[in-house]
Amino acid sequence: MFSNIQYLLTGQVLLKAFPYKPKSTKQQRFDNTYVFGELDYINNLRNRIAHHEPICFGNPVCIDTSYAKNRYNRIMTLFGWMGIDGASLLYGLGHISNACDQIDKLLQ
Repeated sequence: MFSNIQYLLTGQVLLKAFPYKPKSTKQQRFDNTYVFGELDYINNLRNRIAHHEPICFGNPVCIDTSYAKNRYNRIMTLFGWMGIDGASLLYGLGHISNACDQIDKLLQ
């Protein structure tokens, strides 16, 4: 819905779903294209989980939690832009950051 064609067809009102997103500047635009990119990152995580692909391993094979933490933080940021309390909405899943931090500590 945030790709350029669909965004134009919907009357360019979809960004109203994110009333708390940052204002665009000359250096950084927070427009439909930016939101589309963020949602695409999140969708890639969803696809990897749905296809039982690893989300905590890097290439070459090593334990790396940065991918999972990055995607989780992006989700929480978008929730904030929508005025949603992500911690309450994802009650029971808030341990993801803590679990990743514990994994990282074990690797040090």
